[in-house]
Amino acid sequence: MIGLPLDNQPKNKKYTIYGVITLIVLLVILFSTNLFNYLKIWTTSIPKQSSICPLYDRIAPESYYKDNSTVLDILYDSKYRKQSIGKLSGAIQIDTQIFDNQPDVEDSPETWEKFAKFHKYLEKTFPSVYENLEVTKVNTYGLVFFWKGSNKKLKPVMLTAHQDTVPVQKETLEDWTYPPFEGHYDDDSKFIYGRGAADCKNVLIAILETLELLIKQGYKPKRSILAAFGFDEEASGVVSASKISKYLQDRFGHNSIYSIVDEGPGLTIDNDLTGTIIATPGTGEKGYVDILTELKTPGGHSSIPPDHTSIGIIGELSYVIEKDQYEPILTKSNPILNYYQCLALHDPKDKISSYLKKVILRSGFDKFANSKLIKIISSNRLSKYLIQTSQAIDIINGGEKANALPESTKLLTNHRIAIESNVESVKDHFISRVIEIAKRHQLKVIGYDKKEIYKPGKGEKVLGEFHVSVSSNPLQSAPVSPANDKVWEYLSGVTRHVFEELVYTNLTYPIISSPAIMTGNTDTRYYWNLTKNIYRYSPFFLTSFIGDTGIHSVDERLPVDGHLQLHAWFYQYLQAIDNEKADNK
Repeated sequence: MIGLPLDNQPKNKKYTIYGVITLIVLLVILFSTNLFNYLKIWTTSIPKQSSICPLYDRIAPESYYKDNSTVLDILYDSKYRKQSIGKLSGAIQIDTQIFDNQPDVEDSPETWEKFAKFHKYLEKTFPSVYENLEVTKVNTYGLVFFWKGSNKKLKPVMLTAHQDTVPVQKETLEDWTYPPFEGHYDDDSKFIYGRGAADCKNVLIAILETLELLIKQGYKPKRSILAAFGFDEEASGVVSASKISKYLQDRFGHNSIYSIVDEGPGLTIDNDLTGTIIATPGTGEKGYVDILTELKTPGGHSSIPPDHTSIGIIGELSYVIEKDQYEPILTKSNPILNYYQCLALHDPKDKISSYLKKVILRSGFDKFANSKLIKIISSNRLSKYLIQTSQAIDIINGGEKANALPESTKLLTNHRIAIESNVESVKDHFISRVIEIAKRHQLKVIGYDKKEIYKPGKGEKVLGEFHVSVSSNPLQSAPVSPANDKVWEYLSGVTRHVFEELVYTNLTYPIISSPAIMTGNTDTRYYWNLTKNIYRYSPFFLTSFIGDTGIHSVDERLPVDGHLQLHAWFYQYLQAIDNEKADNK
């Protein structure tokens, strides 16, 4: 038998050739599949401590160590609880509903007269606040309270809330367990019911209760305290917060505020990963734009209709919009990445797998790991829009009579814009879908600037016109507030103090404060120039903010324990930051 060339090679050379071939095969497998990406994840080390999400010590005001009876009374004294319920209930009983596209106060004073009654209630309920603090009314019904501190070097702290509420639909009145403006407290469930109970008369009342209590105790702040309450937040704050912002900037100047704490998420249980209580101050806020699409087509008798009426074409556009979801994206600029990294670094029950922790920690710089984390976040409807622009078709109308073709049909689409995106990209993407439909139906398209941007070709008859416009003041995504400076340290340190030492005294692990974002928008949109430290944060515990409160819906309610926790946090926070040690250097 004639030997093959390989058979004549020395054994060691033969094995070398086999080894090289094997290595080549392994390298091909490694780099032509995701095996190499998985290896990178598995070989990542998990640090015990990291600057990504530091755990700050508990911080309590000095007064706490001298006499802690007041804050304990706020949380646990039955007499104080009853008084607090009465104050919040009374605020709910005053109807301060507002609607979209409200006129300015001077143009329609009767629209806003309901707030005069609310002001009278506040003045009667918190007389010490009105007697001892400077009270300024901005655009008639905006309220700014100023408590001057003794140390001019310390920037003022600002607490905010809004007086208005969303409307109650008349068709739902029979569905409410208790009338929406009764402010009913149910002793069995420990909830107070009514429109505004959770959004957000609770925050407003808790702030004023805190100021009233401090005044009665003879407290003399070193750091000035501001409280600002708009009255049309639910209609984007154009009439009130925008003007309060101008007043504050004219008086105090750019970057003049220590921190702003407005309504937002609080403390909850992270059911998805760690199963622990976590605090979630909103350090970011998504952008916003409403886009109105109107289709105009010739009218006529419905007995001889075209193949596609304006309502049918608008329906087709709606289908295209909803089919074309925005792609999720997660980068270091989004606080949600930091949120998941905090969970990975601080997992006291060790419930997150080692592999998933490594995926999360690599997601800021590793595309493969990032895609894995995006898939996890996007699998949950409640979390997917933290990393994705949302689009909701909220209003559609057209047609007047059963036997008349609709001549005008309108569609309003609401967008909450992802941190990494912007208004212009959403507008451009939206108009591309309109053009897609226009091409199918020989329609002209008039764009945002009222200029023609598409017209059917020569020889094609124009069968109608799309008019696309922005129907509200668009808002870019908010600047992301720091989650690693002294201001944040005090915010999270006071949270640990209140909830570990006063509320949940049997906890066996520390409560982490992790950055989060608001999918909705708040009055803070107008306050960006006042400070970089803006936190949308209502520190009280709920297992689910939407599920537990019925916010914007039937049976809006609030656990009274949560209201008192919020009040206690404000009380401790204002005292804890009342010194130079709390300032950024």
